[in-house]
Amino acid sequence: MRHFDTWVLRDPYSIWHYYPTGHRWRDTVRDLIHSRAICSPETPSSPTPINPSIHTQSQSPLLRLPAELRQMIWSYVLTNDATPTTPTPQTLHLVQLKGKIRHVRCTSPTPHNGSETPNPALTQNRHCCPTTPARWRIYDGRVPGHSDRLLYPHTHEHLPSTLSNSNVALLRVCRRIYAEAEHILYQASRFDVDDLYTFIAFSESLSPSARNSIQRLTVQWMPIWIPMAGLDHKGSIYGHTHSDELWVRFWGSVARLSELKELGLSLDLGRFTSVASGVSGQRIPFGMGEGWVGPLLGVRGLSSFDLAVTARCDLLARGVVEGELVKEVGELRDGLREFLCRPKEVLDEGSKREKRARLAIAAP
Repeated sequence: MRHFDTWVLRDPYSIWHYYPTGHRWRDTVRDLIHSRAICSPETPSSPTPINPSIHTQSQSPLLRLPAELRQMIWSYVLTNDATPTTPTPQTLHLVQLKGKIRHVRCTSPTPHNGSETPNPALTQNRHCCPTTPARWRIYDGRVPGHSDRLLYPHTHEHLPSTLSNSNVALLRVCRRIYAEAEHILYQASRFDVDDLYTFIAFSESLSPSARNSIQRLTVQWMPIWIPMAGLDHKGSIYGHTHSDELWVRFWGSVARLSELKELGLSLDLGRFTSVASGVSGQRIPFGMGEGWVGPLLGVRGLSSFDLAVTARCDLLARGVVEGELVKEVGELRDGLREFLCRPKEVLDEGSKREKRARLAIAAP
């Protein structure tokens, strides 16, 4: 009769610990507590004899199936996909909530970019799931529920109710199933991140096998200032989310994803408005030689790369901004695509620039 086996109390037998609401237990229950008939500490018990009728792991009908069939079963269970042999990548928005890294499954269908591989639209800026954008991306009141009083990345009041719980109970059955199926969770997903530290913490929490199974990543980021341009504000309230050191660490984490094949980068430049002197808004220089591009050059071995730049403009500013960005962004996209899709063994001037950027950050 162990009705109270989850307590963590200094004195578990004190009857007053069971009256948090002022209601008293019935006398029969009180007597059982006082006599330690319930709530008694667990004592080591003798080993339970093995039941001969219980199959050992090697005798399990499931584990005796061919490896190809087991992989199909693991994929079907862990990806919730009707076509387990070729699961469709699902987009997982990574979020940081109360110091923990969680995720939200994207509710919109994954669009196609004209190729055989599905690729989420880089221009969405997480509007597909309005509870997930980082708080500094919401500054025009379009998405209600965000708090401007907190400087944590993800603060939408309805975010806790939209968090996803992956069906990972299968991985807890035994070590053999865990070893065979762990990588499926990461291979069959496209991770979407809009906060640098969130992804750093996420990648560091994974086992090497899981981390190296990530094949698809989308980065949707809004620069508060231009990285690696000497504009790092040490005393800024955004110092823990936007800094040169964090920018270098983030791309170092991406470069360590040995099996990464698809990478998308979306930069949200914010709002541009027309003023008497021209167009007002934050501009960022685009070019392979720019300092903020250097940390990206440590990534190698991609099969596809895409770059998008978004901004909100009034009618007068739109033509000016488009005229400035279209050509420069296109040239940078082509340059990065040619560079990042090189084999990992190639070491050239781009890698040297990335290393110099790391040393500059680490220098006192």
